[in-house]
Amino acid sequence: MTFGRPVRFLSLLLGALLAMSVPVGAAAADSRTDGRVTVSPDAAPWRAVGRLNIAGFRVRRHCTATLVAPDLALTARHCLRGFRGEAWVAPDLVHFLPGFSRGGYVEHRQAVGYEPVGEEAVLVRLDGRVNVEPVPIAAPGTQPGTALFEAGYSSDRGQVLTVDPACRFLGWSPEGLWRHDCEAIGGDSGAPILVDTGAGLAVAAIHIGRRGTDGLAEPLDAGRLRQHAAR
Repeated sequence: MTFGRPVRFLSLLLGALLAMSVPVGAAAADSRTDGRVTVSPDAAPWRAVGRLNIAGFRVRRHCTATLVAPDLALTARHCLRGFRGEAWVAPDLVHFLPGFSRGGYVEHRQAVGYEPVGEEAVLVRLDGRVNVEPVPIAAPGTQPGTALFEAGYSSDRGQVLTVDPACRFLGWSPEGLWRHDCEAIGGDSGAPILVDTGAGLAVAAIHIGRRGTDGLAEPLDAGRLRQHAAR
């Protein structure tokens, strides 16, 4: 529908920090007990991750979205529900700010329509192309045990992008969702769950919520997303 922790663990963690292009000293200074680190919006792929602001007359909320094509941002469907129970909030109330950090951002784009690509995964069609390299979509086949990276604008630190660089794909839920142990809370809905492809990080799923102590993420249909991106 289109609408207008042994040696192996330490090695993986060090590799994750280097892959984020964050100076190790700076990352350590920003570390919290939950494992998240603040990353610079100037480095790829983080500059393609942004705050998705949804602003009504009296109600404001935010989620996280990822640029996956020059004019498409990937997020979670429940972030776009109308304020009064409508299936969708009006697109002109939705704003994507890639590379957002403490009030600054790389660019500002407004939504013009939505294109669902899963039960929760949805593409936000933007009102123009963003001059930022999109994050690639991972090929299917990620298996339980795979190391993950989760990047989002958590509600407790919503002015900066934080990344959990040392979490894992724990297994499948009965509904076919990924169970993960990434630190993700309110504001992280729609956040990219990334995997290391060997050639760089690629988004393989989006965070959609929690069940008990586990995070839940919807894996992406890479072929379906590429079809939309090619339009």
